[in-house]
Amino acid sequence: MAGSTVHGHALSTARSDEHVNERAELLPELVRAHFANVWRFLRRLGFEPDVIDDAAQDLFLVVLRRIDEVKPGNERAFLFGAALRIASNLKKKNAREVPTEHLDPVTSDASDEMAASPEERLDGARARELLYRLLSELEESLRTVFVMYELEQMTMQEIADVLDVPLGTVASRLRRARDDFRARLERHRARTGGGRDK
Repeated sequence: MAGSTVHGHALSTARSDEHVNERAELLPELVRAHFANVWRFLRRLGFEPDVIDDAAQDLFLVVLRRIDEVKPGNERAFLFGAALRIASNLKKKNAREVPTEHLDPVTSDASDEMAASPEERLDGARARELLYRLLSELEESLRTVFVMYELEQMTMQEIADVLDVPLGTVASRLRRARDDFRARLERHRARTGGGRDK
């Protein structure tokens, strides 16, 4: 009887290990499908590229350890939730920097930039710089919802699930974030003479 219990435990462990290995094989596909989105999301939250590279690596190590918690079809929400926790830990370690100096290589479409004139590329770089600066000035809870909804195109329900807050809280934060962002953009335009950032 004891032998069958040991055999049953060994068989159960082998099946569990096989399942974990099957799930772990999904990691390269998750990285390919979502790395650029995660990188861009962290950039828009206010981190510099060198910090983001380390954070993204940490994120996918977390995913590897918790691969069974990633539900099919819910990968993006899981990754963004984990990215927010990593971002929070980085901020606690005073690693946050105000982004204004570097271009965002992941959000830039190389083929579009190659076709663009030097003036258009410069305008695009200035617009990204302004976006990052304005985002960095928003209160963190507002910035997070604004980035997830407006830039990452997540639904309010997805955001509520990731942040574990009521839908009404997401709607309220989004409204406040839009108002704050718009006011900051208008002040910037007034300082620089109106239209395009200079």
